[in-house]
Order: sequence, then structure tokens, then C-alpha cells
Amino acid sequence: MCDSDRLDSILLAYGASKVDNFLDADVFILNTCSVRMQSEQKIFSYLGKIEEFKQQNSDIKIIVMGCMAERLGYDIKKRFKSVDLVVGTKDIDNGISKIIDLCCLKNSFKKINSNVKLRSKIVSHITIMKGCNNYCSYCIVPFVRGIEKSFDYNTIINKCSLVVENGVKEIILLGQNVNSYKYRNVDFSLLLKNVASIKNLERIRFLTNHPKDLNDNLIDVIAKNSKMCSHIHLPMQSASNKILQLMNRKYTYEYYSYLIKKLRFAVPDISITTDIIVGFPGETDKDFEYTLNAVKTIRFGGLYVFKYSPRPNTKAFEMSDNVSTVEKKRRHAIILEESNKISAEIVSKMVGSKHQVLVENIGNGFMEARTKSGRKVFIKINKEYCGKILNVVIKEAKVNSLFGDVID
Repeated sequence: MCDSDRLDSILLAYGASKVDNFLDADVFILNTCSVRMQSEQKIFSYLGKIEEFKQQNSDIKIIVMGCMAERLGYDIKKRFKSVDLVVGTKDIDNGISKIIDLCCLKNSFKKINSNVKLRSKIVSHITIMKGCNNYCSYCIVPFVRGIEKSFDYNTIINKCSLVVENGVKEIILLGQNVNSYKYRNVDFSLLLKNVASIKNLERIRFLTNHPKDLNDNLIDVIAKNSKMCSHIHLPMQSASNKILQLMNRKYTYEYYSYLIKKLRFAVPDISITTDIIVGFPGETDKDFEYTLNAVKTIRFGGLYVFKYSPRPNTKAFEMSDNVSTVEKKRRHAIILEESNKISAEIVSKMVGSKHQVLVENIGNGFMEARTKSGRKVFIKINKEYCGKILNVVIKEAKVNSLFGDVID
């Protein structure tokens, strides 16, 4: 997401423009993911369609970047002859220059100053670190993103200050394990405090977190700083200690449950969302029941559930993928159904309640806003309110969205 935003800003500043119609494009840039096999299969399918289109329009440029580009490299070009450039995650900086050259933008547009005021946004994503040292047995991230590297503290603060000067009201700090950030003597908690001190910044979010790095200092910052949003994404993956050990997650379910209690004690209205994998090698019906019961007990504000997908180079790839596709789909459906049921119960209790929302953008006849807990709220107001903090009362609630009216 952040790589896409960054490239988007640079190309726009060089004079390129986005198009909504497939037929109007001169350049196709696919920013890819390798975390799940299904993601790669979708990219292959899309590349096939673009390749057919390029046969009729030979001047079109096709660029593949991101994790899949890092993992497969120029094997992509061997399979799809129409691909002009492959840019892996570890070569993104040099890759941007190559993309600009390939798009013939350097000859037509003067290079921008790095401090130029770009098109204002309300919410900005800023990456504070890259890579991962955890080597969860199912995860390909360390192999395509490398080991953890926390970015320069001053550079991050300067970037945050710059986007706020350009109209941004909310900053989302990003990292594979964002709460393990450490640059010299600055840890993640201290970084958050200093980002929060930026004048005119209204809100701060961050993701994704690893339970092993969630400490009391971080919980204290979330609880006591008014700019911190009352939401945290804390992947659980499984509630079976046997499976957690096989996943190399470095915590037990009991410890994870203890963290949830600490968070809710410190921030009573906090919304906790999570990730869950079903069908991991060796997951029995009993292991799955542990996870299902945890979902019912913890009552997450929302969750992402994934069917286990073997990824090359990972430890789990060497394990027997002994849960059938049918069973993975069944478990996936059960978790999703339970999550939707809980979400419906949570939002139904919000009807009639009052919330502060940040108006983010224009929707279909509505303005889209968001509560501090991360819930999307649709309001019928003028677009001039974009970027404003408003008080609303919730009039209607659906699982994934709320509808509200502005109040004084």
C-alpha cells in the first residue's frame, strides 16, 4: 500500500495521470503480494489479460513490482514476454528511477523537489520499518522483504510533518511488525509520542503488531494520548498452543488472552481486530475448536481469516499439508460466519450513540468518515467538510458500515 502511494505521488509529480478505463492506459503497474498462493494466481490471470491487450497496443508498458516480483524475479518475464520491467521489494528505490525512465517521463518533465507539495490527502500511510525477523513458519515475508530494518527517526518525523503541512489529518504508521520499531535509542512508544506532538495532526493509527512486542509502554501511550485511535490490529492466527508452536509465533494463547485483557482494562472502548489462519498443517478438529471458541470469547471488532497456503522457502512448506481443501473452506466459513454475527451485535449496540469522526473522502452520495475505533460512517453532508472532525449520532448500523447524522 505504502509503495503504491509513494510511486503514485512521484509519477503524478512528474506529470503522469491516473486513468479509470483499462483502454486509456499507457502504463500498467502491478504491485504484487506473495503472502498467499491465491494472490499470485490472480496476478498471473491479470497479466494474461494485459498481455492480450498489449498484442493489439504494442506501445503499452507493463511493470510488475512488489513481493511476487522479488520472489520470482525475471521468471515472470520468461513466462510473460510482454512484461517490460520487474522490480522487487529490495530494489524499490532504483526501480522507481527505472519506471520513470521506462515511462519516458524524465525527458518531458522536470524532476520534482522532494519537498514539493503534492495533492493533499486526509489520511497518509508512512512506512517506518521494513522486513521481519520472526520467521513464522508459514510466512514468506522475511524471504521477500529481508530482515528487520527500522528507518531513521528524524526522517520519519520529517515525513510526518510534511504530509501534515500538506493537509493530512491522520497518519497510519506501517511495518511488518510495526511495534518492534527500534532506531538507536528510540523505540516504537517514543516514536508515537513524538509523532503525536506534530501540530495540526488529529489522529494516529499503526499496523501490523506482533503480540510478543506489545508492552506496557505502548499500551500506556494508546491509553493516555488523545491523538491515538482506540483500535489495534493484533494477529492471533490460532488459539491452539500446539499450532502456535508449529507456526513459530513465540507466544501461547494464554499470553495472547492476557494482552487482550490488559488492552481492554487500559482502553475500555478499544476495538481489537485480528488475523486467523485455518487448515495449518496438523490442525485437528480440536485445534480448530480452540480457535473458534477464542473468537466467541474475545469478540473481535473484526477479523481476516485465511485458508493456509503453502509458500516456498518456509518451514511449513516442508510439513504435510494434511487438511483438505474442503475442510479448509468449511473452517473458513465457520469463523467468518461467527465473526459477522459478533460484528452485527457490536454495531447494533452503537445505534443512538455519539462519536467523533474524521471525514475522509466522498462516497456515493455520502461523505465517508471514520470513528477512532476504525468503523466507517456514512454521512450526508457537503464535501467542504472533508478533513474535518465532526460529532455524529449513529442512526443505522450494518456489519461493515454505519450511517449517521451530524450533531452540534
